[in-house]
Amino acid sequence: MGLEAILWDMDGTLVDTERVVWDVMQSAFDEVLGMRMDEALFENLLGQSERDFFKTVGKKFKLTDTQIEQVRELFHSDYVPALADVTPLPGAVEAVRACHAQTKIALVTGSTTRQALAVLDALGLKPLFQHIISCDVYDKGKPHPEPYRKAAKKLNVKAEKCLAIEDSPAGIASARAAGMKVVAIREGNKGKADISDAHLELPTLREFDLKQIAKALGL
Repeated sequence: MGLEAILWDMDGTLVDTERVVWDVMQSAFDEVLGMRMDEALFENLLGQSERDFFKTVGKKFKLTDTQIEQVRELFHSDYVPALADVTPLPGAVEAVRACHAQTKIALVTGSTTRQALAVLDALGLKPLFQHIISCDVYDKGKPHPEPYRKAAKKLNVKAEKCLAIEDSPAGIASARAAGMKVVAIREGNKGKADISDAHLELPTLREFDLKQIAKALGL
């Protein structure tokens, strides 16, 4: 097997944080701005880094830097504690453990490092990841290839020797632009996202078999 690293997305791939993010974000918007965000807009922004999310929302609603920072701070104060109770998507923990036993693994996420650590702690997976590439450490988020390129560099492996596990169009585009093969998981996005640009699609991580996937993708 020529595969040298597995790069995992987090939100929507390992855990379903969409409803938690939605509830906490709406509460922050309501308290700071006295308004609520449109759910269609929220869903269109899924897969972006947190930094890009707030940048887009700020432009959309013509928010000042102070308003954006107030919403962000309130969101952070409520969101991280809520992640302590997050549950894994079907097969996620088992798939990560299986990959860790066979090759290098890293997390490539649009969330902050603090949020990522809270999730990995909740799942009992933090010791297994060699690196966490969060929005704190890159300038351009998914769909730009920078997050995945940075992960490959951190692991000292070539992009073509990496496999990315994703659930969103932005994440798939990011990994492909970095020169990686991509497996997309339908469970986390509930079939709402177009993941047809992935090299392989799986219903859930219960169907994840690394050797079979590597063989099918020529890795």
